[in-house]
Amino acid sequence: MGKITDHDVAALVSRRITELIDLTDLPLEGLANFTGLSFSTLRSAIKKSSSLSVDSFARLCTPFSISLSDFFNSKKQLSLKTKDLPELVKFKAIFLSSYAEPHSKERPKSKPEGINAHLKQQRKFLAQLIYTSDYFLTARTIDQIATDLEETHHIVIRPERLYALLKKYVGLELLEKKVLPRTERKPDDSRRPYLYFKKAV
Repeated sequence: MGKITDHDVAALVSRRITELIDLTDLPLEGLANFTGLSFSTLRSAIKKSSSLSVDSFARLCTPFSISLSDFFNSKKQLSLKTKDLPELVKFKAIFLSSYAEPHSKERPKSKPEGINAHLKQQRKFLAQLIYTSDYFLTARTIDQIATDLEETHHIVIRPERLYALLKKYVGLELLEKKVLPRTERKPDDSRRPYLYFKKAV
């Protein structure tokens, strides 16, 4: 078994926080508010630019009934049972309603349960692709990613949906993007396509 380094721990903590974001469907601000940690503390941990204190780990794990041993077990995938976390349900109802765009006058119609499950599966698969594979070590456009997902994994995600999903990881600095050179664009393409990638560690 290889020696565990500080970098390994930082990478695991970063991954765990993003997992909690995906599992709770909360933005980073919401996760910070619910756990009592500051936004800057969680953002720094995600960017692997600072470590968390023991107290911070407890605050992050306790509200979700996650043990520290499970949190630091890199081979274990975190899971949450929302029905067993009534405080989270209440918080989400209040926070997400206030987090919605203020100029939106009508509450959007809720999506059928099957659609919600499908969208969640897309988010989960993309997170796994980013965290557990070397796929994004090669820079790719959204069109290339969509084609790969459909042909290799039989998962169809529309380009505009992919853009929205990838935007979060770029914002968290887990992925980077750069404009595709003009010489590599299609002659009739008036868009500014981006290449998405992560740096090799």
